[in-house]
Amino acid sequence: MGAEVKIAYLKGLIEGQDLCAEDKAFAKVLPALLESLDALAEDLAASRAAHAELREYVDQLEDDLSMLEAQLNENGLYLDESGEDDDFDEEEFASVKCPHCSKDFFYEVSAYNEDEDLLCPHCGEPFNHQGGD
Repeated sequence: MGAEVKIAYLKGLIEGQDLCAEDKAFAKVLPALLESLDALAEDLAASRAAHAELREYVDQLEDDLSMLEAQLNENGLYLDESGEDDDFDEEEFASVKCPHCSKDFFYEVSAYNEDEDLLCPHCGEPFNHQGGD
């Protein structure tokens, strides 16, 4: 039996016994107690509803995350637990400093010919990258 049902039963039992008629002090306390129990039952019902809604939302997020991880795995883009890409090969990329803005960035070595200029992603200026690092 849920709390709401127990509170409703207790309220009916007290009202049916007419306990308030015998004692004036009890007549003040008992209705306040019943009102507090009603408020508690309402809050409990609202909390249960909110919890169910949150649980549904978390389940949906979990499903979405699982789907995203599967897609990343299929495309070979999934990062291991250390946060590093297993497919990253340092020999395929080189670090270079832009002579115009002095910011470092990586570029894919195989994507450029030796005589081809790089375009800095920070300042947009082209420059010759021969010599790598």
